[in-house]
Amino acid sequence: MPRRLILHAGPHKTGTSALQAVLRQQSFAAFYYPHTGQWPDGAHHNLVFSLIPELRRPDAEALEPELLLEQLQAELAAVQHDTLLISSEFLSLGCAARVVAWLVEQGIAQPDGIRALLVEREMRSRAASLYNQAVKDPYVGETRSPQQWLKEEEAKLRFEPMIEDLEAAGLGVEMLAYEPAESLVQRLLMAAGAINRELSVQIPWTNTSMSEAVLMALLKVNRTVSDPQERIEWRNELFN
Repeated sequence: MPRRLILHAGPHKTGTSALQAVLRQQSFAAFYYPHTGQWPDGAHHNLVFSLIPELRRPDAEALEPELLLEQLQAELAAVQHDTLLISSEFLSLGCAARVVAWLVEQGIAQPDGIRALLVEREMRSRAASLYNQAVKDPYVGETRSPQQWLKEEEAKLRFEPMIEDLEAAGLGVEMLAYEPAESLVQRLLMAAGAINRELSVQIPWTNTSMSEAVLMALLKVNRTVSDPQERIEWRNELFN
């Protein structure tokens, strides 16, 4: 049975981890959040990576599309909800049309009325958080200085191409403001159809940025260490 579809496309560093942590742990009457294709933190990154090979990370648990479909169909066979919510920041990177096309072709999603939720955050604030994450992520292992990184990555921070890509995929795009961050998760859930009594009073904020001292120390590690596991060990030591 094809269902209505909502895509939460992020982008990165707009409160996505906090939202996905709630979605992973809690059920909602208005929509179903599939377990199939989830990353350990609750995002549907593995679903995206299974369908978009060029975006895969080295630590991805990607499935062949046939196996992904088999698992998704088996899960949804026991679900009564008529709306699915899929959440992954990677959907903002130009792949939404291919993911939507696959879901529609396989009879998972209805072709009409697909909605996309996108959060807009002030560019400099988001840039600082993205750089922090790139240094912290052992598989990215960013080595550029903040100034060099911003100069080379600034064009990728713009929201216009994300919106154009989602609209070109036939999605109706709903933009939400990042600020005030304290209410962002609740506002996203309500935009997806959640009701007041389903909303947690306190939302744990996850994946917070490092202090400048730890950031610079880890940047030095990235410049001298290439193995992700060794970077993880250094990161854990610095965080402790």
